[in-house]
Formats: sequence, C-alpha cells, structure tokens
Amino acid sequence: MQLNYKSLVYFVILGCLMTFFIIKTIDFSLKKYTRHNNVIHVPSLVGLDLKTTQDTLLAMGLDFTIIDSAAYNPNYRRGDVLSHQPKFGSEVKPGRKIYLTINPVTIHYMPLPDLANKSLRQAISLLTNSAFLVGDLNYVDHYAQNLVRSVKINNNNVSPNDSFPKFTTVDLYLGDGYNDDVVVPDLIGLRLNQVKHKLNNHSLNLGQCHIMDSVRDTTLSIINKQMPLANERVSLGSYISVWSADSLLE
Repeated sequence: MQLNYKSLVYFVILGCLMTFFIIKTIDFSLKKYTRHNNVIHVPSLVGLDLKTTQDTLLAMGLDFTIIDSAAYNPNYRRGDVLSHQPKFGSEVKPGRKIYLTINPVTIHYMPLPDLANKSLRQAISLLTNSAFLVGDLNYVDHYAQNLVRSVKINNNNVSPNDSFPKFTTVDLYLGDGYNDDVVVPDLIGLRLNQVKHKLNNHSLNLGQCHIMDSVRDTTLSIINKQMPLANERVSLGSYISVWSADSLLE
C-alpha cells in the first residue's frame, strides 16, 4: 500500500513537471512565432520624400503602401509624406505595412466656382464637384442663415474663376440668421469620412480627430465618442472633436 502511494505521488509530480514543460515550450514557441519581444517603433516620416521613406522603412524591416494623395500642401515638396498610419512612435511588428499619404506629384488647377449668395448646401456641392475641399465655416451678422457672404483661401480673399490647385481648401463666411447657437448632432456610429459633411450640414466644424493606433483604415474607422455631446447647444461654427476606432466597442 505504501509502495502504491509513493508511486502515485511520483506520477503526479512527473505529470506536473511534464505539463509545466509543455506549457513553457508552447509559450516560447508562440512568442517566437509572433516575435513577442521584437517590436519596432515607427519613425516620423512626415516631410520625407518617397525614396528616403522607402530606404528608412526597408532598413527597419517595415513595408509601406500609398493609400492616397491628399490635397496639395504648399509647405511640402511634391511627393513628400504628409501623414502616415500607424503614427510616429507606435509599436509594430517587423514586416508591418505603413500607410502613407503623400503630397500630390502633379498639380492640376481648377477655376473656383462663384459661391456668392449661394446656400451652404449649394456651396458644398459646387466645391465638391469642382474638386475643392470645404474648409472652416465662419459666421457673420446677416439675416439669411447659411447664405455665403464671402470665401477665403489661406485667409486671403479670392474672386470667382480664379484658378487654384485641385483639392485646395476653401473657407466659407456665412450669414448667421441672427441666431446664436445650434444643436449638436449624434455622430456615434458614423464612419470618420462621413462626419465632416454631417457637421457642416448642421452649421458646425470638425475639430480634432483622435484615432486609435490600431485602426487599419483611418477614413473607414467608426466614431465611438464625441465632444461636445449630441443634443448639446453650441455656437454656430463650433468645432466638434471625435474619437474613432475600428468598432464601437474599442
């Protein structure tokens, strides 16, 4: 009986040791497979030309792809990186693809449409159809709310039919209808690329966009927080900040 008891204890201890060994082996293998302890901090690529960016990323064991060419930014050279995802300082695994937004290489000019005395909705449609971007909405004293009183580009007054690079941002100055405030719409659940249009249609501006580093496609990320909150009353032209992730649960 004593022999059987000792044998049982022996087999229990042996089983525990084998289980521990197997678990540690699997854990080590998984960490090695996923390169658990091998992370790379994404460098700052903004302002670099495409050749330098490529050399930098390949030397660090990272890949890249160009997701689009944004509106032309005169502060950078043509082809320079304007932004990237994941952002500077993010921890990524070797081989991770970095998504680059670059300054357009070729600049196409378009005549600015005549927006004087157009409604906000008409102005947005005309600008979009002419390959311009809607900038900030600013409000001035005037009896007709959301009627375009003037437009500016880079804080400069402009005239209709003046030509500018495609995707130039145009700021609108609109009548306030002698109203002081407006109700903030509910943005939760919208995709980030839908938010500015909805805010503009409610006489508001898009403020800061806080995007989680894990987001795979910035424009398609989902809004899961906003400030100010929906149904609050704010001044015409106020800026609404949003937070986005790949899903509402993050």
